[in-house]
Amino acid sequence: MPILWRYLLKNYLRTFLLCMCAFIGILLVTRMQDIASFAALGTKLSSICLFTLYQIPYILPISIPISALISSILFFRKISQTHELSALRMGGLSLKAISSPLLIVAVFLSLGNFLIVSELTPYCRFLSHQLLFETIRINPLLLMKKSRFMSLSESYVDMRMQQLGKEAKDVIFVMNNHSNEQLHLLLAKELSLSENQLSGKDIAIISNPPSGDPYTFDHLMIENQGEMTVKASSLTNIMQKTNFNIGYEHLPLKHLLMRSFFNQTVKPKTIKRLQFEVGRRLFFPLATLMFTLIGISFGLQISREKKLKNLFWAISLAAFSFICFLIGRSFELNPIKAWFFFLIPHPIVAIFSYRFQRRISRGVE
Repeated sequence: MPILWRYLLKNYLRTFLLCMCAFIGILLVTRMQDIASFAALGTKLSSICLFTLYQIPYILPISIPISALISSILFFRKISQTHELSALRMGGLSLKAISSPLLIVAVFLSLGNFLIVSELTPYCRFLSHQLLFETIRINPLLLMKKSRFMSLSESYVDMRMQQLGKEAKDVIFVMNNHSNEQLHLLLAKELSLSENQLSGKDIAIISNPPSGDPYTFDHLMIENQGEMTVKASSLTNIMQKTNFNIGYEHLPLKHLLMRSFFNQTVKPKTIKRLQFEVGRRLFFPLATLMFTLIGISFGLQISREKKLKNLFWAISLAAFSFICFLIGRSFELNPIKAWFFFLIPHPIVAIFSYRFQRRISRGVE
């Protein structure tokens, strides 16, 4: 590798890694609500640390493009202000030759981001949901609590939770069971969980099994028990219809492509959502390369005066790309419009960056 390349890449990657660590820390705070809600379920410290670790791949797809933008802008503004850029150009190097090692690194970063967003992020999303479900599955009290992660549909719960989900008092639980078309009411003075065994005191269960005769009222069955013990996982499976649902965000890219483009038995609405998910994942790898190009182009300075106009253009193009991404996300059932907004900012960014570099190479800023 040439000495010049080593110098350029060393300074660029140093700033890039610092920006990455900073953005991971900052964006991890935005997911602190999910981590705190998971910790509130009374899980072990090891599970909380593992759940937090699974959140990092959620952050990487967006932190890599932003870090590439900031590091490339800072690097080229630095070599412009210290006149290193002028010295390199006087030595016969063109702007294309100076920026080529950074663009090559940006291509590899884009490929890495593509692997993260298409493979690693869905896998970690699946593992985090699986860890969450396993935590709730062994404790039906947490499922009855209606947390922000998982809750029962068509049910009503009122209780006083104690000891981090291990005990509940004054429990009122109403659930509509569609499997047998019955409405169940459970009243308990106390429910406690110990070693996968759910124990209750002063239990009252009221249900209305259908009579089968449309001309008579349904029967009402009341059962009172002083004490009751049941296996916790069995009760969870009864309360919850399905064990674990796999969403589109949990699937790797190859499975999305197979289901959306090669499976003829999938419903049209499902195919549209799958195609939307494919387009959403393509945005971040392309954004990594384009944001690096923005930083290289608008980080260049040839005048003695420090101007903020170039910085304004760089921020505007990056903001325009993210605005298009947010607009595209609103067209989940219209993949053509979604793909348009996911892809249209990249050629626009390339055109603006190329025109600005041509102006700089001609000595016009």
